[in-house]
Amino acid sequence: MEEIFDILDENGNVTGKTAPRSYVHSHGLYHRTVHIWIIREEKLLLQRRSHNKDSFPDKLDISSAGHIDAGEEPLTGAVRELYEELGIKAEPWELVLAGRMSRHYVKHFRGKIFDDNELAYVYIYTGNADISQVRVQESEISGVELCAYEECLRLAADDDEPLYLPELEMIGKYCDNKR
Repeated sequence: MEEIFDILDENGNVTGKTAPRSYVHSHGLYHRTVHIWIIREEKLLLQRRSHNKDSFPDKLDISSAGHIDAGEEPLTGAVRELYEELGIKAEPWELVLAGRMSRHYVKHFRGKIFDDNELAYVYIYTGNADISQVRVQESEISGVELCAYEECLRLAADDDEPLYLPELEMIGKYCDNKR
């Protein structure tokens, strides 16, 4: 069954309308996502997206990310996505909201328009899960790797990569404030 998302107004408020994932991405409807970053030894854990993904196949991306289901709260979605994608059973208090970020882009993948217009709730996972024990959701992810922050910035400078420079800068500021 296809995922159903809440549609947002221009201010990021839930409108009461919903739509299926494919319709949202083919029509550029404003919707919510969660982006969860895992930081270890001053490196970011990145996932390698599955070859079968409908956007950015085989590319390095945020540690864990996904859509917020219709009626779901962002923090609940973040806990769910961490478990689904990486097998990490996080407690809500182990996720710190670093901020919210809007992003809109239109690209072609597999011969189809992908019009992504999202409001991302950006979280930092502060728990101590052993990343060597990560269990990836093979339909979504082909693997994970640690990447130096500067290398992530370089990847984000390439428009054909899913990493987003303003979001990485947000994560960098969060890390600087924790030192």
